[in-house]
Amino acid sequence: MYLSGESVRVLHVDDNSDLVEVTATVLEHEDDRLCVETATSVDVALERLSEERFDCVVSDYDMPGQNGIEFLETVREAHDGLPFILYTGKGSEEIASDAISAGVTDYLQKGSGTDQYKLLANRIRNAVDARRSQRELDERTRRLESLISSLPGMVYRSLIAPDWPIETVEGEVEALTGYTADDFEAGAVVWGDDVLHPEDRDRIWETVQDALATRGEFEVTYRIITEDGTTKWMWEHGHRVPGEADEPDALEGFITDVTDLRERERKLRRYERMINTMPESACIYDSEGRFELVNQYLASFYGTSRDELEGDPSNLIPKIRSTYEGDPYQELIDGEREDLRGEVSGEFPGHGYEVLEYRLTPLVIDGMVEGVVGVTREVTEQREHERKIDRQRSILKAQQEAVIDGIFVVDEDNTIVSYNERFLDMWDIPRDIVERGDEEVALEWAIEHVAEPEAFRAKVEALYENPDMTARDEIELADGRVFDRYTAPVVGEDGTWYGRLWTFRDITAVKSRQRELARQNERLEEFVGVVSHDLQNPLQVARSRLMLAREACDSEHLDSIDNALRRMHDIVDDVLRLAREGVDLGATEPVDLRETADDAWRIAADGTEGAELRYAADGDRQWTIEADGDRLSGLFENLFGNAIEHGGPGVTVSVGLLDDGTGFYVADDGPGIPADEREQVFEAGYSTAEDGTGFGLRIARQIAEAHGWEIRVTDGEDGGARFEVTGVDGPE
Repeated sequence: MYLSGESVRVLHVDDNSDLVEVTATVLEHEDDRLCVETATSVDVALERLSEERFDCVVSDYDMPGQNGIEFLETVREAHDGLPFILYTGKGSEEIASDAISAGVTDYLQKGSGTDQYKLLANRIRNAVDARRSQRELDERTRRLESLISSLPGMVYRSLIAPDWPIETVEGEVEALTGYTADDFEAGAVVWGDDVLHPEDRDRIWETVQDALATRGEFEVTYRIITEDGTTKWMWEHGHRVPGEADEPDALEGFITDVTDLRERERKLRRYERMINTMPESACIYDSEGRFELVNQYLASFYGTSRDELEGDPSNLIPKIRSTYEGDPYQELIDGEREDLRGEVSGEFPGHGYEVLEYRLTPLVIDGMVEGVVGVTREVTEQREHERKIDRQRSILKAQQEAVIDGIFVVDEDNTIVSYNERFLDMWDIPRDIVERGDEEVALEWAIEHVAEPEAFRAKVEALYENPDMTARDEIELADGRVFDRYTAPVVGEDGTWYGRLWTFRDITAVKSRQRELARQNERLEEFVGVVSHDLQNPLQVARSRLMLAREACDSEHLDSIDNALRRMHDIVDDVLRLAREGVDLGATEPVDLRETADDAWRIAADGTEGAELRYAADGDRQWTIEADGDRLSGLFENLFGNAIEHGGPGVTVSVGLLDDGTGFYVADDGPGIPADEREQVFEAGYSTAEDGTGFGLRIARQIAEAHGWEIRVTDGEDGGARFEVTGVDGPE
């Protein structure tokens, strides 16, 4: 009868890959209990058979390398009895005969219709069914033989003498001793001389004689040496049989092999010693929760002996019962619960506060619950240690989430063990990927999002191949972002390697600023060249001409010219230094805006008729700010100069504080600056005036930015230009 419900694993071997797949599909369709694996060569099939268990092999005959018969012979060498069906399109009586001779289970030719598949499925079922039935029969036979062999061994009659000569013997004589009954009865083998262990002979004689003298019967356990030299333990029970007439008394008894029993007793004693030396409390409770049997550790826990403790009520059981609704211990006794486990804590005699981990199971003997087996373990220090670890982990997790870097950690097996939310956000990686712990899947995700996938993969693999290596580099993503990547091994204090740490920081903005700075530096170099050549040379000519003019005439205007040239020379030097080194602020201090603006106006408007500087009404507002006075003066000079240059001699310039208190402004009533040119006016060299240099507003912006301020241009109230400086702090 087919064993319903059990799956059958079939290995189908055929060098025709299309046919083998179709056959597997149809067979599984015919019977959903068939699970068909395929192989297209004998070599692959043999490898599969060496690694996996199959219930049946179905093989083609005509295959390269080995034909089906040769394959069958190879299979039989390693898997004797495994059902093997030759399923071939090349059929002949000769092949069938060879297959049968080689031990094939069944032989079937391929057909063109589906009925052949049904037939093949049926043949597979029959072969596997027969194999399983045979195995079951073999197992039943083995059990029966084992049962028979364990029955009592032999009965005997012997004389009462030190060599125990046997007169008659019946039973499993040869199985017990290796000798036949005839050997003993004919005197060819003497029990006391040839079988009884030499070390036990004197002891057994004395024991038997003492027992016969007092009771007339005896019971002894001893060793024998069998015909092949094997040592066995025997249990013997016998009694005296009075002899008739002048015949001596004899012994009649029964001898059986107790070698296995002695071995079990030995193992039981070893098990008992193991239980008593284990570092855990083990015991058996009775139905009332009293100690029925305890090990040495439990007795030591209570500070007493095992004998003293057995019979006493347990302190643990009431604590367990108090933590549950109902009575779980009684449920164990009643057979309504298979297991009871957990932890309890509290005061225990002689120990103070303890945390105990426990497991209770019913003690079932012959189907009846005879008590409860209990095992407890002290975990006080362990739980305290775990709490400390949990606290450390919580702190570490909080630290991970507080940093701006993405953090990713793998262990020594490259399994993901830690990460933070920033890492998920930066890589936009699904949470389930990292929670799976598969680093390879996470790596593949990252590779798909970087600009240079192969280089990225090669670097990661190289680092994993060199676990002690620390590295830092930059990686560019396909979307244009740039990450600073740092990785280092995770190493314990004792040098043990635990894995690898990866951190990622988004430096896209930093790289953008660096590129912008590079562009600015290029413009600054151009600016320096223009200033150095186009301004220094005219200034040198002017100073030379001024010197000649002083020799030629005496005029009140020459001093003003000299002052202006000196100021221009200072400005040019400042501009050059500003361009080459940036704005190097001196110490900042409280500076009065109006006083600084007045000084700057005298320089910027010197010789300009009709130009006027005004201050906006400020009420009680504070005009003092924190700044480098010299640099602030330079900012005003350039803004005033720009107003005079574009507004003409009659221009009116106003200085005031911004309404929101964030800074100040400089406005004029000149022609103003068109909206589409307002950003360009801050570029070096840009000017709409015929004699303008285009550097003034650029310098003004650099001075403002050096202070941490921002400057922007908008429309003035009188139609001119208005420059607003924001982000300005008052004095500390």
